[in-house]
Amino acid sequence: MSLANPQPLTPEGSVEAFYVHGPYVLIFSKTSVDIWRTGGPHGHLEHIAALAQFVLVMPYHLDPVFDTDRNLIIIVDGAREHNTPSLLVFSLVDGRLIRKLELYGTMAEDYPLYADGKILVNIEEDKEHFPPYGITKILLCDVVGDGGVLSSVNLPARLQAREQMRRNTNGGVLLPVHVRPNGDIFATSTEQWGDKMEVLCWRGADVPKSPEPAASFTLEVGVEDGDDIFPTCSTPLDEETFLLAVYEADGDVIATQSACQTSIYAIDVETMTIRWHAKPNGGSVHTIRYVAALDVIVAFGQHDNGDGIKSDRFNYVVVLDPATGSQRRMETISHGVQGSPVEYGGLSPTADDFLVVIVFRDGSTCAVDLKHFLEHGFPRLGERVAVSGSPLGERSNITKAVVSGQTVIVTVGHGSQSRSMYFTLP
Repeated sequence: MSLANPQPLTPEGSVEAFYVHGPYVLIFSKTSVDIWRTGGPHGHLEHIAALAQFVLVMPYHLDPVFDTDRNLIIIVDGAREHNTPSLLVFSLVDGRLIRKLELYGTMAEDYPLYADGKILVNIEEDKEHFPPYGITKILLCDVVGDGGVLSSVNLPARLQAREQMRRNTNGGVLLPVHVRPNGDIFATSTEQWGDKMEVLCWRGADVPKSPEPAASFTLEVGVEDGDDIFPTCSTPLDEETFLLAVYEADGDVIATQSACQTSIYAIDVETMTIRWHAKPNGGSVHTIRYVAALDVIVAFGQHDNGDGIKSDRFNYVVVLDPATGSQRRMETISHGVQGSPVEYGGLSPTADDFLVVIVFRDGSTCAVDLKHFLEHGFPRLGERVAVSGSPLGERSNITKAVVSGQTVIVTVGHGSQSRSMYFTLP
């Protein structure tokens, strides 16, 4: 049964941030961090536990990691400047603190990557300890056993001059993009106003003996006069392959029309070669998923086809063949035609399928079974995507939205006037 009216996310109404993974919702408030679960009676959230230790909200991009096979949540703590960072491992069942792993340096604000009990995090150390520019390191940590920090890697000698401009480089001078269960580390390196990006690989067994990458290759900007290239997201495809979405642009002009695009690559982790390179899409891809049950890749992105004076913004969903990277379907959502911008686009698992879910800033929604979407795309009324009306009332202004199953969780408004609530899809 769905909720007829939106409900406050917590009774106190003091939500600082929220994150979802599958049916789980992790809510940071001013006094506690709580684990909730969607799919309760009549659509209500069910409270599972409060974390045994209070943790401040992480900076942007340092999202918690959920390991539902082991019933764990891994949270970065102390990520702000002048604090010693650590990894806190909590039970997803009862919220108890299982393990605390102290790190060093200053945590970089990059998404942690996780595979089979191992996590990759990015840190920076200052120039007093590593002259002349400081150093960026990727730490491979064991958060399940007692291995602690298993290894660390940094830029090879030939690229270390990039550290001088690391704070002003889109994508960072060293960014982790994939980790294998055996400890193999994959990362990218870009430079300010550069037209090339290195993809680097360190083999887990060799890192203690040789910190230099075992293999690497170079990607070049595919945009005319391009001088900006960096990864936006990545995801495993199979045991031997991961997908990497790479943004390419001419940084001297407004990022519209043909001045920017995203290329998606399938990279073979054994040979460190490109299996395929999909036809680029305009703008930026922010999410990419492989759905094994249907053997498809689904990516979500956004772009502006305007002329720099008048905007023509739209979001898109593109479906790719995982064997070749060929495009199977492309659906666009025009903000101007729709009358409201898209705030969220993503896949949400259900009992027997996935939903392609779009949440608009005014609170209206569109949810389509992925199987149906592959054949027919979005339901439309002319060029306009058919939506279910907003349950939030008129003049709603959603500033954040996530989806878990059939539950939509949103923040409306800004700052002290903001409210966080949830409702179920019609």
